[in-house]
Amino acid sequence: MTNIINLSDKFTPEEKGIIQIGKKKYEVDKSVEAVMRFEELADKQSTAAVVNAIEGALGEEASKEIGIRKMGYPNLKVLMAGVSAAMQNVTYEEVSARFPEQ
Repeated sequence: MTNIINLSDKFTPEEKGIIQIGKKKYEVDKSVEAVMRFEELADKQSTAAVVNAIEGALGEEASKEIGIRKMGYPNLKVLMAGVSAAMQNVTYEEVSARFPEQ
């Protein structure tokens, strides 16, 4: 006899990831596809890959509004940690602690 595992009531509603810069809030794509793409690009550790990872998670309009390509690298690292935290549903502090300053 087939063993059926009913997962219908196990799933939680999908929540949106949000980062806030000043008074403006930006939605972060938290889909598995987006997270895998973000991790793949961010793992390359080049500035271009990090920028592309963030732009993919936030979308073109938000990326332009924030001015990702014009910001300094320290701020880019802050933004990357914030986006990563929103995707993983953890705090900014948890993510930034994984990457101590060298």
